[in-house]
Amino acid sequence: MKYRYSGSTQDKLLNRLEKKEKRESFRRDRFFKFKLSEIHNKLSQALLLNKIIETENSQAVSDLIMQGLNKAYKSSEFDFKFFIAPIRTLVPRANPYALYLTQYILEVIINDPNVIDVYGTDLEIYTLIDDIINQVNEKFERTEEEIAKQLSRNKSLVIGSRDYEIALEQLFHKKAGVSEISHK
Repeated sequence: MKYRYSGSTQDKLLNRLEKKEKRESFRRDRFFKFKLSEIHNKLSQALLLNKIIETENSQAVSDLIMQGLNKAYKSSEFDFKFFIAPIRTLVPRANPYALYLTQYILEVIINDPNVIDVYGTDLEIYTLIDDIINQVNEKFERTEEEIAKQLSRNKSLVIGSRDYEIALEQLFHKKAGVSEISHK
């Protein structure tokens, strides 16, 4: 008997990978939604204290960083990937938001009249941004685990159901707080 490859194994694998990518994207977006202001504060402070960005108007730079964070959060998938395309190979398995913010600094902030100069290589800037995002993410993941444990105790909620998603969202608002997304 001759074995014919039907492609169903490959299809299943591709479906699993797509689902995993969507879950990670959803989780990353939720993280960004709840921790936007914390990332903004730490990132603004780190870029100025580490003298990556030299300026005489730190508030203007802080506002520019918030605009970049909002742009990253609100942009479509195509615009997001198009914007980071020039530096997407900077590091293997890069954090897409860190890449976006690195590119934003290299393309937008550097040309702002309030910025005297931007110092450091692309990799140094990316590493600083990635470290800050990872620090905030670690705390977020701990909160996420606590919420998952709390929801698992409630036997009336089924994972993936609309009630579960509502309860999850409410607990996130309660424990993680809501980011003040600027509309500048």
